[in-house]
Amino acid sequence: MTGQEIRDLGYLAWKDPWAWMETMRGPRWNRYVQQEKRHMHTLTQQVQRHAKSMEQELHDIQSYMVLDGYTIGGGAVRVIRTGTDSLYWRWAWSTHRTLMDDIDVQGNRVWYIAKSKEDAYDNHLRCEDASGHVYWSKPDMSSQVAVIAPYCYYVRTMNYFTAIEVCVCDADTGNNERVLYREKNPEKDLVLYKTTQRTLYFKSEDANGSDLYEIDGERIRRLYPHSAFQMPLGKGLRGTHGVLTRTSIAAPWVAQGAAVDKWHFPAEEVEWVNLLLGLVLTIKEGAQTLWHCADHRRPVRLYHIKAGTMDMDPWSQWEQSIQQCCMVKTPFRTPYLLMVQNQRVLPIENLHSITKPLSLPPLEFHRFHATSMDGTWVPYIMVKVRGMKPIAQLVYVYGAYGETTPVMWPYQTWYPLLTRGWVIVYAMVRGGGDNNAAWANAARRDHRHRAIDDYEVVIRAAQHRLRMGPSQTVLYGRSAGGVPVGAMVSRYPDGTLMGAVFTEVPYVDVLRTTTNPSLPLTKGEFKEFGDPLRKILDMKELLSVSPVHTLPPEGAPGVFVLTHVGRLDRQVYAYESFKWIQLLRGATSEEERDPSHPHGKYLAFETKEAHQYRPEHLPHLRGVDMAILHAWVEGTLRLDTPLRKK
Repeated sequence: MTGQEIRDLGYLAWKDPWAWMETMRGPRWNRYVQQEKRHMHTLTQQVQRHAKSMEQELHDIQSYMVLDGYTIGGGAVRVIRTGTDSLYWRWAWSTHRTLMDDIDVQGNRVWYIAKSKEDAYDNHLRCEDASGHVYWSKPDMSSQVAVIAPYCYYVRTMNYFTAIEVCVCDADTGNNERVLYREKNPEKDLVLYKTTQRTLYFKSEDANGSDLYEIDGERIRRLYPHSAFQMPLGKGLRGTHGVLTRTSIAAPWVAQGAAVDKWHFPAEEVEWVNLLLGLVLTIKEGAQTLWHCADHRRPVRLYHIKAGTMDMDPWSQWEQSIQQCCMVKTPFRTPYLLMVQNQRVLPIENLHSITKPLSLPPLEFHRFHATSMDGTWVPYIMVKVRGMKPIAQLVYVYGAYGETTPVMWPYQTWYPLLTRGWVIVYAMVRGGGDNNAAWANAARRDHRHRAIDDYEVVIRAAQHRLRMGPSQTVLYGRSAGGVPVGAMVSRYPDGTLMGAVFTEVPYVDVLRTTTNPSLPLTKGEFKEFGDPLRKILDMKELLSVSPVHTLPPEGAPGVFVLTHVGRLDRQVYAYESFKWIQLLRGATSEEERDPSHPHGKYLAFETKEAHQYRPEHLPHLRGVDMAILHAWVEGTLRLDTPLRKK
């Protein structure tokens, strides 16, 4: 279906004059690519000096996010976390580190999911020893591996994204591969759960529900088939399963099994549990709390962060450690480790040597609420350098897949802007995971517009609080965050709400993507974005929010647009932004296109990047983007034609 102008669903058909871009090849495509590069070149030439400075700042800040702190395999292996959320492993006696997604250790052998630096979508499962000898390797893997001698367990994928089989093989040789479960539903995903006392489960899941199975050797057994959702915790000291279940997405968790059925859980949304140590992590409006829970006792609050992430080490309970480790990123201090043992919490500062210590001023943090169009209170967070007069605001949004808003340590992403007087506003809209599962579900499928409505009221509320207008407001969204950002451009194309938008790999051609089942992610996301192939209501909703399909014929003459995409991206293909840019300029067809002027709409096309920029390239690419945005706010950026406003 890719590249065909006419998309016919049987009950509805439409024509896309830019559909030819979907092949991303040929002389015409190459001509467009070169034209966009020339437009970007004229822009980047103006900010070279400032871009270089910001690039250096981003490079310097990266060393603060490298924490060499997780010790696994009885101390044999160290796991290193970085600011780009990449994971590396190394032997405790070695300095050589290897990029990976997951790892398991038995004696002097490791089994790990190796990630290729050349191909972001190439995952291999490898078994090697301390000398570096590779015993065996298998391609087409998900991001997880588990070893319970003599078995190695993993999930095979098709086209990288589609998890199709839960498999087991001989851990030592890689031979005798057997399929324990084959997923027949293309809309479901397969996920392994490594829990207490090396109890292994897997779930077949989508946004509407899940099926839970225990793995025992080469046998599987389904657990709690009458529940809609499950959170497996493992086996307690008495050998019974501990599982939290839900009968619906809006129902509370119910503790099942003698291991936890007498626990008193906190009232907030439970995200994670360490059954062995009695630890429970909860979230509410982006604030996370670590509790200690036990039979017949009220929960005891051990640690709380008002915003950010507490990223739990998944190996502690798998290896029956008496302590739990996690990485903490908040706006209040540089990233650090947290060690929890016997209900005692010990923060540990960055163990990695800082190559270039920086003088970082403290940040101000404020949480507010805005009332959405249906009366829902929507939380949002403002972060700025303490005591600095604000000059502009960047309003961040994501709002999909139940993912929490990544407030984290704002310096790691926005350092150059924060120190120049920018305020970063995080909109915790429905569709995201900042409250509970019901909050995430409230903006799925035929309610996608709620995330967009929430975003708009947050933008307006932030402008009112900061006394800022459109000329000081930049909207930002990456990937699925491109939907609400693009929808704002369609609603206010003359710049009456915001003057600029900055997007990275934005999802903007929603209607074409959700009606093209040949794309790798489409079927798996029907429960998130809807299935317009079969449901007219889903089509109606997506037609009302798809940025490519909601722009007026004249485009967005009053909005400055900067978007950054990668040629190797298989999650959101680069052609989506190429289409969007033409329509933003007011060209509904090639005949109306003016190739000599970008009309304030710029597209940076990286031929060697995928959905996530390579860590070594990120400072340069982000430095250029931020220099452009800062120059736009200061009014020093020279555009080919002035932006028009009513």
